[in-house]
Amino acid sequence: MSGKTPTFYIIAGEASGDRHAAELLRELKRAYPNGKFPGVGGAHLKAAGQRQLFNLAQHAVVGLTDVLINIRKFHTFFHRILGDLQEQQPDAIILVDFPGFNLRLAEKVKKLLPATKIIYYIAPQVWAWKSGRAAKMQELLDLLLVIFPFEKDWFAQHAPSLNTAWVGHPALDRWRKLRETPPEQNAGKKIVLMPGSRRKEITAHLPVLLDTCRQLASMVPGVKFLLLVNDNNNRNLVEGIISERRANYLNMEIYEGYQLTHLSQSDLALVASGTATLECALANLPMLVLYRANPLTFFIGKRLVKLDALSIVNLIAKKKVVPEFLQNQANPETLSLAAKHLLTNSDLVAKMKTGLRAVIHQLGEPGANARAVAEIQKLLG
Repeated sequence: MSGKTPTFYIIAGEASGDRHAAELLRELKRAYPNGKFPGVGGAHLKAAGQRQLFNLAQHAVVGLTDVLINIRKFHTFFHRILGDLQEQQPDAIILVDFPGFNLRLAEKVKKLLPATKIIYYIAPQVWAWKSGRAAKMQELLDLLLVIFPFEKDWFAQHAPSLNTAWVGHPALDRWRKLRETPPEQNAGKKIVLMPGSRRKEITAHLPVLLDTCRQLASMVPGVKFLLLVNDNNNRNLVEGIISERRANYLNMEIYEGYQLTHLSQSDLALVASGTATLECALANLPMLVLYRANPLTFFIGKRLVKLDALSIVNLIAKKKVVPEFLQNQANPETLSLAAKHLLTNSDLVAKMKTGLRAVIHQLGEPGANARAVAEIQKLLG
């Protein structure tokens, strides 16, 4: 690519992918200072310098029923992006997670833009379900960048000719400096609430968490709650739910952006299953993991997913390091009792923290984005 201005078209369709993609974009800009970076994503990618066609991440959905309800909208998005790709003629397209959408797009790009390299960053969890996608990925992708060590071995077995590189987890880069800062001493107990990044997750989880907080406030004197949301839109949503549930009296503060210092200086997290559980593990923060989905989605998922656990922390550990409360188990009575038990049992906390450190040890070293860019440079020559 010497002598020309490279164009990297980045597509991220969810909040966590948007954040990881933004960090990758900043590293790409250092490697390719004259590069062009169009695409679609969310607020993080836009802030990092993406020339954004539109904000795709704000439309993220979860579960089969949501997908069906929004299918026409995503069909429109798909063709808008495809048209932009044909106009841009990028040197490479970087797909970030969001597999249902991105793999279909990769198939079209392979046919319409054969000179464009197709790179996938943060692999679809085909090792959990839809393992048949691995063969399709092998056929379509020029490079797969994975963030968990076991994924490289899995793809080597199921897609042996797919160019796969393990680069490490990008969250480690965000924690490099923070881990050197000693946590402050808290006067009372601090509990972090992380109901999820999608609107559907927040509306499903926050009412349960607020009722859990009511009970904990009477069980644990002086307890303080920190509610973390990923952007201003979700802040408005949670403030509306708090008002509707008449929970304004709770000793609670709301913060945007998942500030990592809040995790490192808290005592417990009540967290929706997802990327946030790994961030709590990086902070060595004890947690209770919950998740509530549409009953039909959960019913179908239980029959398709071949896993013994839901949270990535337990999946990496291959055992139950943190408790999981799914569907009807995620109720205020059960969660508040489990939370009180953790807050008052130092032996249980010490055991969980040991398990969390072992999980993080498996993720490798910081520098994931730099290694990812090095692999991209190797691919593009």
